[in-house]
Amino acid sequence: MSQPGYFPQTAVIGANGFLGSHFLRALRKFYPDCSGTTREDMDLSAPDIGPLRLRESGDRDAIIAAAITGVAHCEQDSAGTRACNVAGTLELARQLTAVGVVPIFFSSDYVFDGARGGYADDAVTYPINEYGRQKAEVERRLWKICDGDVLIIRLSKVFGLDKGDGTLLDEMASRLSQGLLVRAACDQIFCPVLVDDVVKMVMALQQARATGIINVCSPEAWRRLDLALAMADVLDVDGALVQEISLDDLGEPFRRPKRTNLICQRLRETADIEFVPTARCIEQVARNYRRKIA
Repeated sequence: MSQPGYFPQTAVIGANGFLGSHFLRALRKFYPDCSGTTREDMDLSAPDIGPLRLRESGDRDAIIAAAITGVAHCEQDSAGTRACNVAGTLELARQLTAVGVVPIFFSSDYVFDGARGGYADDAVTYPINEYGRQKAEVERRLWKICDGDVLIIRLSKVFGLDKGDGTLLDEMASRLSQGLLVRAACDQIFCPVLVDDVVKMVMALQQARATGIINVCSPEAWRRLDLALAMADVLDVDGALVQEISLDDLGEPFRRPKRTNLICQRLRETADIEFVPTARCIEQVARNYRRKIA
């Protein structure tokens, strides 16, 4: 990474969420006064950046980490979630662009149908549920709204390493350590990514002044079933606690894409940073729950 002084001052919209809080913590190492908004500070369905005084504070970029991310919620309340995730986000981007601040928007591998996997940065999107449709629409419209000066980060499943954070690996470890069943799909294939790696990659892309759509995820493609089995093995618990299912067995009234592993070609060309191996992440999360030996 370049010298700290080169790194652009960055505001965080949605600083109380999982992703936003990690960005705020990292950014404040560069700029201790880095501003961050919460849901109480800004209504994403009717955003107003005026009180943030971004131009006066010297912000050049703004992380947009505020969104309604529940796939089922988006399906059940498409109008309400669209007011925030689409209309509100686009209006926020317009306001940021108007004051010379570059928006950094987080999209999702759910913009694809998951029929084949191996999606490149410029792959044609084809969402199959409302959450994916909302993300794909924002991807499509942001470029014009921001006149090309926007960074769109397309993520896979993001997880952390802290005990109790409720993310992918922690949820598995928590249940398995209690002797509880973990249902894991054999036909869900993705590239889970550590949140700390997301932060490092995005900051490197900011320094490179990258724009457009860039896939950001680990190069490792995993089945959810294999993640759960690996966690059970490291925890030294009965592998029978991991129940193999299909995504179809969930009986949800909407479809989830099954194979969404991404190819991060633009990222590799721009940022020379290695991802933490997933096996190491599994080991670290397992240590949070592994039984102490008497």
